[in-house]
Amino acid sequence: MKRARIHDSFSALFFLAPAFFLYIVFVIYPTLDLFRFSFTSWDGVAPTKQWVGIANYKELLADRIFWQAFRNTIAWTAIVLFISVFIALILAALLAEPIRGRVGFQLAYFLPAVQAGVVTATIWRWIYQPHGVLNTFLRTIGLGQFARGWLGDFKSALPALAVAGSWMSLGVNIAIFLGSIQNIDPALYESARIDGANRFQLFRYITVPSLYHTIIIVLILSTIGAFKTFDIVWATTQGGPVRATELLATYMYKKGMLEVRYGYGSAIAVVLMLLIVLLSTLYFFQRKGEM
Repeated sequence: MKRARIHDSFSALFFLAPAFFLYIVFVIYPTLDLFRFSFTSWDGVAPTKQWVGIANYKELLADRIFWQAFRNTIAWTAIVLFISVFIALILAALLAEPIRGRVGFQLAYFLPAVQAGVVTATIWRWIYQPHGVLNTFLRTIGLGQFARGWLGDFKSALPALAVAGSWMSLGVNIAIFLGSIQNIDPALYESARIDGANRFQLFRYITVPSLYHTIIIVLILSTIGAFKTFDIVWATTQGGPVRATELLATYMYKKGMLEVRYGYGSAIAVVLMLLIVLLSTLYFFQRKGEM
C-alpha cells in the first residue's frame, strides 16, 4: 500500500514537472527579476545595471504623477465595481425571470467579454467622439447642453472610459450571478410570494443574501481586474488629457518602456503587484472560508 502511494506520488510529479518548470521560467523568475530591477538604474541597453538601493521607491513617494495615477486607479476601480458588480447583479436578477427574448439578451451582454480590448476601445472612442453616437443622441432628445468631447474633457474622460471598461467585464459577472441565482431553491421564492413579498423584497431578502459568497468573490476579482487595466486606456487616451486617465499600469509602461527607465518602471510594477497580491490573498481566504 505504501509502495503504491509512493508510485502514485512519483507519477504525479512526473506529469506536473513540465508545467512546474515552465511556471518557474515564465512566472517565478521574471517576478523575482522584477524586484531586482526595482533596486537598479538601467536603460535597457547598458551591459551593467547600476545598483541604487531604495532610491526608486523614495522617488516614487515624492512623485505627484504616481499619486495621481494611484488616485485615478482607485476612482476607476470604484466606477467599475459599481457598474460591473452592482448593475450586473440587478441585470442577472432580471434575466433570471422568464422574459421574452432572454437568449438574445444573454448573447448581447456576453459579446464584449469575448472581443479584444482594442476592439472595445475603438467602439467607445467612436461613441465618445464630439460628433459621435452619444452626442448625437443627446442633441436629438434635446439635451445638447450635455454634449462634449468626452475623452478630451478633463472631468469626463476618466468616468467615460471607466464605463467602457465596465462594459467589458459586465457580461462575465452577469453570467456568474445568473448561474448562482438559478441554484437558489425556488421554494424560498414561492414561500415569500405566499407571504406577500414583492419583487424588490424577493431580491433584497432572498437573492442578495443567498449570493453573499458569490458577490464577495466577484467583487475581489473585479477589483483585481480594474487595478490591472491597461489596454482600453492606452488605445484611447494614453493617460490624457493632462494625466486625467493616467492609471498605474499606463504610468508604469511610460516610465519603463517609453522613457527607458526600467528600474523606476519596475518599482511601480512592484507596488501594483503587491496591491494585486493583497487582493488575491483576500480572494484566497474568502474561498477557504467558503469551503
